[in-house]
Amino acid sequence: MSEEAWRFTHLPSDRAPGPDYSGPGVEAELTGRMPESRPAERPERPERGGESYDDLYTARASSALGKVASDDGMLDVPIKAPGELGGPGGATNPEQLLAAAYASCFHNSLTLVADRQGVRTADATVDTAVTLRKRGAADDYTIATDLTVRLPGVEPEAARRLVEQAHGECPYSRAFMQGAEVHVHLA
Repeated sequence: MSEEAWRFTHLPSDRAPGPDYSGPGVEAELTGRMPESRPAERPERPERGGESYDDLYTARASSALGKVASDDGMLDVPIKAPGELGGPGGATNPEQLLAAAYASCFHNSLTLVADRQGVRTADATVDTAVTLRKRGAADDYTIATDLTVRLPGVEPEAARRLVEQAHGECPYSRAFMQGAEVHVHLA
């Protein structure tokens, strides 16, 4: 199926202004150290369909000193603003990390949806683009995402249905469509 053959687009109608993109390591520049991990108060979980969500897994990462690292050490990479944003480049950046995470999450959702319907998707690929956007002269930034799903060997109508269902079930897609639950704490 060609990219032009079918496209699913979701544009949120209420977009809050985005934060200033000051580049990675801002906390380290301000404090000179990595932020300490502190257990956050457990916020009340939102309900969907009268049922509350159960926490299954929590990933933790910190950004400081020009790097991002997970608490378990599985991720520990330098972060630099890309040359296109006036940075030095030469390392990954937040947009690339988000694109990789979204592609992986969507692919997992697609696999689950397809498996439930007995559709083979071993050759499927999901490409994700994350674009940093700015509006006007003020520091009004936001991001946009674009996913391209390839399902070789799957009939076009079945592929469209699978992608729609995966988009409805993927936690990243739902966060972008519905607005993610965000809690900001000052430690």
